Amino acid sequence: MSMETMKRRTYASYVTTGALGLALIGLAACSSGDDTGTLTPDGSAGLSGPIAFVNNTGDRSLTSVALRGDSNSAVLNTIPNTTFGNLALGDMQFTSGEWVFVNISGINDGQNNSQNVGTKVAALDPINSATPIHRTNLPTGVRPVHIYRDPTNGEVIWSMNDTITINTTTPGDDTINCNNPNRVGGPVEGGSVTIIHNSHQGPGAHDPEIEATVCLLADGHKVTAFSQPTATDATIPRRAFVSSEIAGEVAVIDNEPNSSTKYQMIRRIDMCNPQKETCNPENPTGTTAFTPNDSAPHGIRWSKLTGKVYSIQEGYGEIAEIDPKTFDITNRIDLTSTPYTSFGISPDGRFLLLRGDTTPPTGTKLGVIDLGTANNPRTDFTIPELAGTSPGTFKFSPDGKRFYILAGNAATATKKDRLFAFDASTLVPAAPAAQPALTLLAEIQLLQTGGHGMDVLAQGASGAGEAKYIVVSNTGTPGSVTIINATDNSIKQHVGVGSAPNGVLVYYPGAAAAGNQATN
Repeated sequence: MSMETMKRRTYASYVTTGALGLALIGLAACSSGDDTGTLTPDGSAGLSGPIAFVNNTGDRSLTSVALRGDSNSAVLNTIPNTTFGNLALGDMQFTSGEWVFVNISGINDGQNNSQNVGTKVAALDPINSATPIHRTNLPTGVRPVHIYRDPTNGEVIWSMNDTITINTTTPGDDTINCNNPNRVGGPVEGGSVTIIHNSHQGPGAHDPEIEATVCLLADGHKVTAFSQPTATDATIPRRAFVSSEIAGEVAVIDNEPNSSTKYQMIRRIDMCNPQKETCNPENPTGTTAFTPNDSAPHGIRWSKLTGKVYSIQEGYGEIAEIDPKTFDITNRIDLTSTPYTSFGISPDGRFLLLRGDTTPPTGTKLGVIDLGTANNPRTDFTIPELAGTSPGTFKFSPDGKRFYILAGNAATATKKDRLFAFDASTLVPAAPAAQPALTLLAEIQLLQTGGHGMDVLAQGASGAGEAKYIVVSNTGTPGSVTIINATDNSIKQHVGVGSAPNGVLVYYPGAAAAGNQATN
């Protein structure tokens, strides 16, 4: 569906009973003077068309920018920091039912630097007014960081509550949700995950609600992968796999719709490798915390091709493959002789995209592991244009045909403020090629500002969205976003936003249904 078609779509109005919501609807509808709105049945102006949400880290506000092609993109509105309690904003995500969620975190934010702060996820309505409006702040856990849309139910959001404390010797405890005085060994139960249902848009609907908070008995930074049935294996269960970096384990949460243990932790997987260190015997279904190990899982993906979960163990320099049916670690891929420290996965589930940094000299290194070929061969790419860069954010387009990576602008980097666009369709080798390849399409010089975030506007059928535009934030003064056409990889426009913009989320009505995910 084209950008212009999206702009013409009309949606039924959502009416909330909250006084704040009504006040914001009135202000937004009456103050709009642009043409991105269409009249909804109650006469208010409803928003349609692609929007970029921009996290302004300098003043902690949230700016929305209407994306109107090669020109005329403009700011719709800015939601002030007071709406979010003047706390730091983090990851953003959108859901089916047309909601946008934003993490709000009070930990280490310059104001609350001596205690845990109960933090929240904000829910925004992006379509039922001429400008996006704030609906509610939902209390989650201590220090939510990553948020994910559940791929098995697009109306559900999972918030990872890292719960890293300060000035204590036991980081990672959710003292708000998991303060259990009867727990053996102490009154707390590690970090947590909060699960949110977004309700349904439309007259009479209500604001999003918290479904459950799950205490994980494990400390440290958390990321999640979701298993589900595939076209070739309908027996794969729906489960969420949550890694905890400090504890060195992966929690398994039941995600089956009709299960009696839905949203309960049913297993814990000790990621300790006996070839790397001495491992303690652990009870995978017990209620006692595991003995921490040195595996440091920090990145987890699920492959629709193999039906397996893949966790990168930064402490060991390896990737562990987990069977979601048996919870067994079925393979370990050694990375110790490589520079790779993080990874992603191609949309078709075939390639693990490896990213690392070579020092000295500084330079981003990319490679892939082919999960679709026997013995999972690794290909290391030689890309001279990446010399001098440090690794930054990267993302595939949903159709797998494009891959983008930002230069990270580390102090040691000699080449900064760059976006690299690759043809990723060459990962699948075509004769006479014998190995996967990433073909550089463009090296794009960005504004020299010192820091950038990005997301991709991709439109098309579910799982086959084609990259149309890339939106890159520029943290310098004045703060701005750069609009790049993904067809010719040229910069079309700079739009001023707030102070020190960083994270970017590109949303359009139907984006979740099309299978797009925000860049986290």
